[in-house]
Amino acid sequence: MIHPLDALNTVLKNSEPKGEELVSVFEALGRVVSSSIKALRTLPPYDDAAMDGYALKYEDIKEIPARLKVKGTIKAGDSVDGLRLESGECFRIMTGAPVPEGADTVVEFEATKEKDGVVEILKPKKKGANIRQKGEDIKHGDTIDFKGEVITPYRLSRVVSTGNVFIPVYKKPSVCIISTGDELVHLGDPKDGIVDSNSFFVRALLKQFGIDAGYLGISKDSSDDFIQKMHSAMEYDIIITTAGISFGDYDVVTNSEKELNIEWFFKYVKQKPGKPFAFGRIGRSLIFSFPGNPVSTAFCSFFYLIPAIKKMLGYKKYEHQYFTAILTKPITKRNDRVHFNRVKVELKDGKFYATPFETQGSNIIESIAQCNGFTMIEQERIGTIEKGEEVKVFLYDYEFLF
Repeated sequence: MIHPLDALNTVLKNSEPKGEELVSVFEALGRVVSSSIKALRTLPPYDDAAMDGYALKYEDIKEIPARLKVKGTIKAGDSVDGLRLESGECFRIMTGAPVPEGADTVVEFEATKEKDGVVEILKPKKKGANIRQKGEDIKHGDTIDFKGEVITPYRLSRVVSTGNVFIPVYKKPSVCIISTGDELVHLGDPKDGIVDSNSFFVRALLKQFGIDAGYLGISKDSSDDFIQKMHSAMEYDIIITTAGISFGDYDVVTNSEKELNIEWFFKYVKQKPGKPFAFGRIGRSLIFSFPGNPVSTAFCSFFYLIPAIKKMLGYKKYEHQYFTAILTKPITKRNDRVHFNRVKVELKDGKFYATPFETQGSNIIESIAQCNGFTMIEQERIGTIEKGEEVKVFLYDYEFLF
């Protein structure tokens, strides 16, 4: 069996972006920028006022108090063509309004007193105060380097402000899901059985990355049924199967692999949960074959599928980051597999604490719903990891913690 980190490296080595495309700014949220963007506008487009006040010459207010004649008012959006300021004069000016020729400083209203067309400047100001310089934010032709970054509302604001209507982004990979097992039933089916929750989980996980995964249904424990579904699945960039990957008589993925010419890069990982996890290629498609137990599918999706999806989507940062947390209860480990125990991580007094879920069975869906992270206990650790020890934690639910 392969070590989990070696398995992850293999997955990432074979996961590459699927090309680029242009999307409008109306459709760009959540997409990953594929190349640099050029500013099509200068911001500000002219020197403008940063506050409501008076636009004036600094030379006129070197000695305070100073009295100046008010020539008029300039508001945001006004043209200042033909306006010129002479010594001893000023303009009332509103925030965002262009500064007229001759003015080099703006004094805010709060530092002044106006009466009968004359304003008295009561407080000293530095030259250039309250003026935003042309191009201070960005200049026409400047590069906006968001390559590998997700378009958030904040980054979208930057792009739109520079006059760009289209953004170059990485294409989304196409993904499909096939569940397997005679015991499975669809949601709402009145028959006794186990509701196919794995497919809902994986589709919901991918939805967070803007990917609408195709659902090809439930394959019966029949190679013929599975092979038929797989022929449809090979139109997708990524195929995800759940269950059927062990060596039993009815493990349809294993029993069909030769006829389908699946090339496995690895099959079985030295981990708990999720030992019977396989990754390979079939035709042009990557195939992730997850175990059937819900916790195993959840963990394998988190630890392997998400980094692969991020890399294929073009994320600059796609690998997992871990931090350390203090165990609040002991953990017992009885074999030499790498264990990923479900824990509830909490932040108290600036320190992270991890409380293991009471039951670590890979069928206990409640454990992934109530927890927010996986501890990583290395294969060489066997026995008891005591309360108070620090352990590595991979967090899968940030909202839960922060």
